[in-house]
Amino acid sequence: MLTVAVNICRILLAACFIFSGFVKAVDPVGTQIKLQDYLLAFGWENLFSSDLLLSAGILAGVEFFLGIYLLLGVFRYGTSLILMVVMLFFTPFTLYLAIKNPVSDCGCFGDALILTNWQTFAKNVVLLLLAVFVFIFKTRIVPFVSERRAWVVPVITATLIINFMLSNIRDLPIFDFRPYRVGTDLRSEILEGKDGRFDEFYLMDSEYNDATEKVLSADGYSFLIVSPHLEEASQNNIDLINDLYYYSRDAGYPIYGITASGNETVKAWSENTYAQYEFLFADEIVLKTMIRRNPGVLVLKDGAIVAKWSDRNIPLDSQVSARMEQLKPARPEWSSAGTKKLVVALLFILPYLLLILIDRIGCSLQNDGLVKRE
Repeated sequence: MLTVAVNICRILLAACFIFSGFVKAVDPVGTQIKLQDYLLAFGWENLFSSDLLLSAGILAGVEFFLGIYLLLGVFRYGTSLILMVVMLFFTPFTLYLAIKNPVSDCGCFGDALILTNWQTFAKNVVLLLLAVFVFIFKTRIVPFVSERRAWVVPVITATLIINFMLSNIRDLPIFDFRPYRVGTDLRSEILEGKDGRFDEFYLMDSEYNDATEKVLSADGYSFLIVSPHLEEASQNNIDLINDLYYYSRDAGYPIYGITASGNETVKAWSENTYAQYEFLFADEIVLKTMIRRNPGVLVLKDGAIVAKWSDRNIPLDSQVSARMEQLKPARPEWSSAGTKKLVVALLFILPYLLLILIDRIGCSLQNDGLVKRE
């Protein structure tokens, strides 16, 4: 019964860390923004503000690694010890967050699952108890992979999680947990005020006139080139951005640049990139929430978000004469959300199942050899 209890606790603890690391890896830029919130809350923005995206990636990777190690039962002593130490640190830290409330939520599970600070503290108390229990009885953890092949686990894990994070950074997060996801009817939500999550959304022209209704009430397709800060925006694919302008102009689709930068920065951007589209202005937090690339493109149809493109996958390289209905995105689209989830799940699960199978076959053959020699 003790062995069963230890392994149930081990799986629950592992599942929590795997999920936490995975959702951070889905949206490393979102994790970076949350880390910035912490630095601002504690007044440390000038001390640790550089390389926060790298720090976000490391945080996601460490959580995912620890969860996978514990789930598969490899490196039992070190893994259980580190997990216990981590929880011994974060449990009182989240108690402080719950009492002082310097940030609205801890960001433990990104935008996939938002908890209040008190809920986070309660969750961490449970995880701490699980971690202590697992550490005390770590020798009762039943491994799924033998020590002989345990070294393969970090190789598989690093390959999967690093490539997954890079893909989500270079393009866009494969899963979108934010309010401005594809399918959101901005015209309904914002102009009719149905959802408080969009209260901060507004668009202004260069003379500070409200342009929100003009953009969202447009019928048919329109494009929003979103860049929270133009001075930080990538110009690597600026030709595709400009091609999108010419495409929209010829097809009669409205197109706007949306930024939180000032007029002088907009002027410099337009001169450097030969941008001819009109710029509107919005809150930088809203823009960072809308799309994770800088710049990125929102495609609207009748005021609803129907597509999101990073500057790397604007589908105009060989289709400049096609109508929007005929455009095929440069990055493959999924037939359904269920298909996407299934493919990603198999991508992460199958390598470990294959390792376990190979390990069991190898151990079986080794045991047969020992029996025959005896």
